[in-house]
Amino acid sequence: MNDGFNANSEARWQFRPFAWLMVSLRFLTRLPVPFVRTMDAPPLHHSMAMFPVAGALVGAVSAAALVLASMAGLPDLFSAAFALGIAAVLTGGLHEDGLADVADAFGGGQTREQRLEILRDSRIGAYGTLALCLTLLARASLLTVLLDLPPLVVVALMAGAAAFSRSLMVDLLWATRPARSDGLSVMAGRPSRNTTLLALAIGGFGAAAAGGLLLAPAVGLLALVAAGIAMAMVRQLAMRKIGGQTGDVCGAGQVMAETAMLAVYAATISLPTAAM
Repeated sequence: MNDGFNANSEARWQFRPFAWLMVSLRFLTRLPVPFVRTMDAPPLHHSMAMFPVAGALVGAVSAAALVLASMAGLPDLFSAAFALGIAAVLTGGLHEDGLADVADAFGGGQTREQRLEILRDSRIGAYGTLALCLTLLARASLLTVLLDLPPLVVVALMAGAAAFSRSLMVDLLWATRPARSDGLSVMAGRPSRNTTLLALAIGGFGAAAAGGLLLAPAVGLLALVAAGIAMAMVRQLAMRKIGGQTGDVCGAGQVMAETAMLAVYAATISLPTAAM
């Protein structure tokens, strides 16, 4: 299978992590990331190695918003909602849009063709609305638990979860065939194995270190496993419903994987209290 680039392009972009990050930020966020005229933008499929770094930046800013709102005396739930809102502004709701579209398509479509057609529809239906409301409520409640931790720990955990969940998007694009011949995931291209491994290593190491060092040794690994299971479940559902992945499926998987990691962190924090 053609992975979207050849040996020449791989050599050309081999040592350009800063440029990869700029491309990743421009794709995953609404941040204005102009390139200087002398800088050629590397291909997106190779720049995906920096998806976890871009995700970590989004997670860190969202965490800072959570902590600052809480320190300002605002209620925990409001602070959590504010943090999620900041993340949505930064990303343009990219992943949440994918989750809503997948829920509408998989919940309402009766055939593969109908589901793919619903995925193209920009309107949101009942299934998508329910999915968004439930996941936002779940994530907000989990973030309120994190507020029991020191501010820097909150930032590290949220950045790690945002990073690794986006690493898993790269893995999904590499390991799963597209469900159709056009669309966002096809435009993005299939990353190489080395790009995928680098993305997983960056996101996995950061998230494992944050959870393992700041909470408990096994927590970091458990959070990675939970995220992997969540993404695998989304992938399996997509294979059964539409026969492959799309950009919306990647977005849905990211939301579910990040939520799974936050759930592990919140459970770890709550367990000692529950035992007392």
